[in-house]
Amino acid sequence: MRHHQSHKNLKHDFDAVWERLKVSGRQSLQTPDFHNFDAFAALTTRGSHQGEKVIRIMKDGKEFARIYPCCWRHSTNCHGTRIGGYSDALDQ
Repeated sequence: MRHHQSHKNLKHDFDAVWERLKVSGRQSLQTPDFHNFDAFAALTTRGSHQGEKVIRIMKDGKEFARIYPCCWRHSTNCHGTRIGGYSDALDQ
């Protein structure tokens, strides 16, 4: 796994956002740069993050990125995918 890049200042913590998504279900959102995406809360079932909370980011019906608790407040996730704009939208 890669290291996370750049620190982001976000108002809410990961658990609060994850819980909101868990209660509300899949949400359609837009990044500050006007990229549409869907997000929902899940628990991982395999891999190095097995059993952890995750926010899944979907674009055009396909998974684009995952945001784990350790990725929150960074501009990239564990796998180097840029997640900053998605975190910004989720933090609103």
